[in-house]
Amino acid sequence: MPPDVTRDDIQRLFRSLPGLFLVIEPGPQFIIVAASQEYLRATHSDASIFGRPAFEVFPENVHTSSTAGASNVRRSFERVIATGQPDEMPLQRYDVRTPEGDGRAFEERWWAAVNAPVLDAEGKVEYVVHRVVDASAHANTESVEVLVERARLVAESEKQKRIYETVLNSTPDLVYVFDLDHHFIYANEALLKMWGTTDFYGKQLRELGYEEWHAAMHDREIEQVKATRLPIRGEVPFNGTDGRRIYDYIFAPVIGPDGSVVAIAGTTRDVTERQAAEQAMREQAQKLAESDRAKDDFLATLSHELRNPLAPLRNSIALLRMGSSDPKSAPIHSMMERQINHVVRLVDDLLEVSRINRGLLSLRKARVSVADVVRNALEASEGLIQTAGHTLAVDLPAQPMWLDGDTVRLSQILDNLLNNAAKYTPGGGRIEVTVRSEAGHAVICVRDNGPGISAGAQARLFEMFNRGDQNVAGVTGGHGGLGIGLALSRRLAAMHDGTLDAHSDGAGKGSEFVLRVPLAGPFDAAPAVPPQSATQSPASNMPLDKTRVLVVDDNHDAGDTMSQILELLGADVRTARDGLEALATFDDYRPSVVLLDIGMPGMSGYEVAQAIRTRYPAAPTKLVALTGWGQDDDRRRARDAGFDHHMVKPADIAALEALLASMQA
Repeated sequence: MPPDVTRDDIQRLFRSLPGLFLVIEPGPQFIIVAASQEYLRATHSDASIFGRPAFEVFPENVHTSSTAGASNVRRSFERVIATGQPDEMPLQRYDVRTPEGDGRAFEERWWAAVNAPVLDAEGKVEYVVHRVVDASAHANTESVEVLVERARLVAESEKQKRIYETVLNSTPDLVYVFDLDHHFIYANEALLKMWGTTDFYGKQLRELGYEEWHAAMHDREIEQVKATRLPIRGEVPFNGTDGRRIYDYIFAPVIGPDGSVVAIAGTTRDVTERQAAEQAMREQAQKLAESDRAKDDFLATLSHELRNPLAPLRNSIALLRMGSSDPKSAPIHSMMERQINHVVRLVDDLLEVSRINRGLLSLRKARVSVADVVRNALEASEGLIQTAGHTLAVDLPAQPMWLDGDTVRLSQILDNLLNNAAKYTPGGGRIEVTVRSEAGHAVICVRDNGPGISAGAQARLFEMFNRGDQNVAGVTGGHGGLGIGLALSRRLAAMHDGTLDAHSDGAGKGSEFVLRVPLAGPFDAAPAVPPQSATQSPASNMPLDKTRVLVVDDNHDAGDTMSQILELLGADVRTARDGLEALATFDDYRPSVVLLDIGMPGMSGYEVAQAIRTRYPAAPTKLVALTGWGQDDDRRRARDAGFDHHMVKPADIAALEALLASMQA
């Protein structure tokens, strides 16, 4: 009971209740606190019994040996106090003193009783309610059984009520019930705590401090649940004893035996912390996405900026090769070319990672010969293998094997594996490449007798930017790379529905990398175009025969060296440093080909190309974008601007010469 409830309040409460009720206070004497009028009449007593010991007012009838009513009731009271649970008593005799005579006369009475606890705020038994059914007039008849059953049902109902209330008061959620007129008729302890009051029964939302908009919203929802007989869910802020919190709530109909809605039950959960956590996760995800975009933009910009100085360097090496007849210079030129190609490869890897991370890398699949994939990779890595003095053994099957894949990407995977084997195996080592068919897959193994891989390193081998053990005896520095190649290769293998795995028996026992890719069906003819070396020197048998070429580049070194190469190849060349100069020169020169940089100050290469196509729509001039921007989006923009071709700096001179010669044909 609330602390402000007095005995007078309890007596007024029970006085007019229908039925036979007696309220006693726990303790040695079981003091009577209150009783209903029906109980007082049934026991020939009045309000004078309040405050007196129960078993002094209602003593045992000592004149008969067939009763033990007082003892039984006392033990039932004790059980209720000890357990805090209702206690049902069987039908039994408990005689009552008659109002006449000296108080020693009794009349025979039979009772069915249920004793139920009333708990205080701390869960202790504060009162025991003794509810009885007087079965004396119906003793030994079927009516007694009916009365007993009524008592049993009452006891069971009280027990179930206590169970439900215990459960509902144990949850941190707010649980409540509205009647059909929107009055609260139940609220659990969590809700009472949030409100800061226990005075809720029969009150509506506004009376409990809800703002007008809030109360009006819930009123509409209660009516909607009544009309539709369907639950409704929402989320709302509320200022309670814990401050402003966010609550998720559900209103659901309570359906009566006749199928009508008799009440509206609700549950509400505090989701403030969950929402804060979700918002923090969203913000963190946004920051990570922004960071990832910034990283990709940085990689793309870095790649572009690295390509600008690489272009004149590669051009200069080509000029040295073309202009030198000294055989002693050839090894130096080859070394310089290998190093430039290595840097170009690192730049390409940076762009590949950016493309894959953003989901922009796509495969150009076709029917591919496994033998051609292997040969392409071998030619690309041949220089590094020979320089290190390794022995290379290749075992290809006699029967052709076919894949549905991207030749360039598959060759790139093997090229990465061969380059790693060549770099990490001490000079004079052995590298083996074997190809076999197994369970519907082409299995390509690259094995070396190098330093091997430790168990700890194997677990991290395919992680991005992992560079393995850089302190391997007998391996010269300078070839460590960025730690991108293996991670990129595994992703490319997965894009082909394949796998790439590594194995080593440990340090000093060599390494084996195994690529598995699903086989395609048989194919009638092998590809007609033979693979070309990535480092093929400019051919001398394809002169450009005075082809007019305009080179436009704001990088003087790149533009000048490219012009010199083209002149040595037989072209007639002019150079422009920016977009305006390019347009002025074009009008007078009318070149057959324009090699046009994109990232120039003032007018970009895109704008220059658009201007040429607009001003000279009938001109047969071929526009070639020669730029450090090599992403798929850059190629698309070039096409949209009117370019015929797109080449990434530093251009492969042999490929450029072949392209220009094809335009001349």
